[in-house]
Amino acid sequence: MNEKSISNALFGGLIAITLVSVAASRLHFGRELAVAVALGFAAVKAALIGWFFMRLRHEGWIIRGAVLVGVFAVLVMAVGILPDLAIQLK
Repeated sequence: MNEKSISNALFGGLIAITLVSVAASRLHFGRELAVAVALGFAAVKAALIGWFFMRLRHEGWIIRGAVLVGVFAVLVMAVGILPDLAIQLK
């Protein structure tokens, strides 16, 4: 598969994930679950963009490690905020 067809397939996949995300936001489940689903879709889209469009797949282990440290830091902060969010939404 050449680079252009991969980019086109990825673009189509990102559009599909966005449409599924919008459709999921129209469903009426709890706010906590809606936030978790939206963050999950956003994480998948960010990973795809980083891996393919930002060429992280071609980088060395130092760059990949730096990205993973940043992702881990964001996850720690998000998990730390979730209990407060759950209390405020009640």
